Order: sequence, then structure tokens, then C-alpha cells
Amino acid sequence: MREAVTKLMQVQVTQRELEEIFELERDIAPKQKRIEELKQDVKALLISKMPVELGRFDAVLIKRMLRHVPWRQGFVERLGEAAAEAFRKRFPASMFCEVKVEEHAVLPLWKGGAPGQEEARG
Repeated sequence: MREAVTKLMQVQVTQRELEEIFELERDIAPKQKRIEELKQDVKALLISKMPVELGRFDAVLIKRMLRHVPWRQGFVERLGEAAAEAFRKRFPASMFCEVKVEEHAVLPLWKGGAPGQEEARG
């Protein structure tokens, strides 16, 4: 029993693990920054209802409406349902958008003719 406790006490976070975490974070930081820049650009275009070029990838906006829920119950208790509804209409919810990029299946290599009349290439 003492040997098991002694072995557990010797376990520690190694410098090698810490160094690897540090190095990986440093390697991906510029890529994460670039991803965020690109997503902001795409988000602005999608919000402006610009079309997405046809191809292997597609981008969509994921919209989330946020309201602080606790305020409503207190409001209803003190001023009533009608006042709460009127107040809600005066102040719209906050909308947050996130860009989601999806990959579609790659078009078959034999595509080439008019739709429905493709010919296999040998």
C-alpha cells in the first residue's frame, strides 16, 4: 500500500508535456487568427445575402437569438404579463451569428455531359 502511495506522489506534470502544449499553441495561434478573419469576412457577406459560389464547400449562418430569461419572470410578477410583452416588443433580442463551413461530396470524375446525359470517360 505504501509503495502505491509513494508512486502516486512521484507523478507530476513534466516539462516535456508543458513544452509540447506551449509549442502547439504557438503553432496554431496564427492559423486561428486567420480563421477568425476569414469567418468575419464570410459572415459579413452572408448577412448581406451574397450568394455562395457553387462547388465543394458551402457556408451557412447559424443564428442564435439571446434574451436574458430571468428578467421576464420578475417583470411579470411586478407589472403583469401585458407590460412584460409590451416591454419585450420595444427591445428586440440580441442575435449572434456564427459561420459554419460544410464540405459536400466531390463531383464524380465522369461528369461532363449535360445533366442526365453524362458519359463515362475511359
